[in-house]
Amino acid sequence: MNRAQWNQLADTFETEVCDIAREETRDQLSRFVRAVDLSPKNSVLVDLGCGIGSFIRKFHYRFRDVTAVEFAPRIIARAKKNCADVPQVRWLAMDIPNAAAAIGAVAYLTVCMNVITSPSRARRHAIWTTIAKVTKPKCHALIVVPSLESERMVRRVGRGTDASLPEGLVQRDDAVQKHFERNELMSTLARAGFVPVRISRIYYPWSKEGMRKPRSGGGKGPWDWVCLAQRRAGGRARKP
Repeated sequence: MNRAQWNQLADTFETEVCDIAREETRDQLSRFVRAVDLSPKNSVLVDLGCGIGSFIRKFHYRFRDVTAVEFAPRIIARAKKNCADVPQVRWLAMDIPNAAAAIGAVAYLTVCMNVITSPSRARRHAIWTTIAKVTKPKCHALIVVPSLESERMVRRVGRGTDASLPEGLVQRDDAVQKHFERNELMSTLARAGFVPVRISRIYYPWSKEGMRKPRSGGGKGPWDWVCLAQRRAGGRARKP
């Protein structure tokens, strides 16, 4: 989506966007954040694609300073309101690939949740590069991406089909989104200069797929992949 389209979602964000920090069903994010040694006296959070500020609202107390980046000015305006009582937040309305120059390598934890979804490889590479550039060496990134395995499951139990999805590109309404297989995510993290620490499914409600919970075959529900990864010292993103 372009900036104008994202701005149009500002008033309907909760119903139109799967805000995983707000809607996950098994509190996975808390466990992943606790796995990182963070001191509220010196730790810095960078949230790339902060949406309406749900992650910041939930975890800001773990950090001394927060920098939040969002593409759409109207959405970041909502984030500011949602986090009005959160101290020490720097809000940047800009495209993520431009953020590294404005922020620098300051993050003890970089968060990027369901943002790396462009069908363009070059665009995705630019975002991975930004994640690496803003994360301090030997510090961590918390990444959430749509799961291709989950998309196949949803299609199978909901529609009775398991169609081929070339390159993990999935049509959602009027947009095409990139989905990742688990092994693809692991290899992409390595190319971006990160060592995966832990990876898991992070579940969200069936309603976000426009479905009721099926009677059988749906497991614990649809999921994204959530991964905690450590930036290698001197690690740089390589072209895909």
